[in-house]
Amino acid sequence: MASALISAMSLILVALAFILCSSPAEAQADLALDCCLTVSHKTIPRQVLLSYRKQLRVDGCSRDAVVFTTRKGLKLCAPTAEKEPWVKETIKFLDTRFKKCKENKFNEKRCHGLKN
Repeated sequence: MASALISAMSLILVALAFILCSSPAEAQADLALDCCLTVSHKTIPRQVLLSYRKQLRVDGCSRDAVVFTTRKGLKLCAPTAEKEPWVKETIKFLDTRFKKCKENKFNEKRCHGLKN
């Protein structure tokens, strides 16, 4: 009976150790998938863009970047606004469009997909 109890406890400890050790690795793997590894300096046409987010090194990525999302759901990596003037202008354009769409309660055709 004592050996069965020891075996059960050992199994529980091994399972617990496995769970605790695997969780951080999975979180790091997911984080790596969300980071831009390279950026393109080629200008992206504004009409295909829906939104953007800023990627920062302090959040765990290897480089600072701006990630633009297209209307088709593609993620395009660009340099920061400080490095490329077109990025700064595109961010300003998207912010202005979002503000106007919010004022109009996202009813215009150009606002579809922005509400989320």
